[in-house]
Amino acid sequence: MKRILILGFLLCCIGYSVWAVKNPADHEAEQALLQSDRAIAKTKSWRMRIDSHVKHWGKEWMVIEAIPPDREHGWEHVDRPFGGSPERRIANVEYIRIGEDRYFRGDAIWGHRAAPEWIKLAPRDPPPLDGFFQLRLHLTNPHTGYSFDSVETSLRSQYYVPDMRLGELKAFSGHACREWSYDWEIRDDEGAGQLMHMHDTLCLGVSDHLPYHLTKGEWAEATYEWNPSISIAAPDPVLPRPQCFDIVGCD
Repeated sequence: MKRILILGFLLCCIGYSVWAVKNPADHEAEQALLQSDRAIAKTKSWRMRIDSHVKHWGKEWMVIEAIPPDREHGWEHVDRPFGGSPERRIANVEYIRIGEDRYFRGDAIWGHRAAPEWIKLAPRDPPPLDGFFQLRLHLTNPHTGYSFDSVETSLRSQYYVPDMRLGELKAFSGHACREWSYDWEIRDDEGAGQLMHMHDTLCLGVSDHLPYHLTKGEWAEATYEWNPSISIAAPDPVLPRPQCFDIVGCD
């Protein structure tokens, strides 16, 4: 039995070695992301800014501040066409989460009505901010079932794909970083339209391994600050949640 276990262990080691030699770039990319995850897990706080570059949209952005494991504060400016009409949806919204408590104030956007003053959200309210989920360090919360209520520290789980390529040395926010990139394809119009070729990049710090800049195709980019001095507290006063704040299922 002991010989079988030893033989199995040796075969696993040999298999891993063959894979690493056969796919050195993939192995290097994955190790770089795992190293980044370890660095992120040690941070005390972070700030992320996302800027949209979508054609026909206005200057749209989102800022998220977070104190792991369970505090976050977000602001978003929305400016985009409304349906197929020339009308534009322009809104400013703000969101705070502390543990299981979530608060919102701002204009109406998709899924909920306006709340000019701070209100406390119900557990099943839809996400109070809009879009950009691919560029966040947030994953799901079993209480709500959507990607907004957990401060996540894993970049590898969201970003890693085979065929990532190591690129140039760059600098963002005063930090030297090495850029990784990969290409992918998607069809617009929910899969029925023209095939689009996308190019994503991710820049990891040379000395501290933290992400400082990433892009999602040509439509958005995110920049990060690590360990900024921030404070996130519950708002006061807080008004009762309006009836039918969640538009879905409300007459």
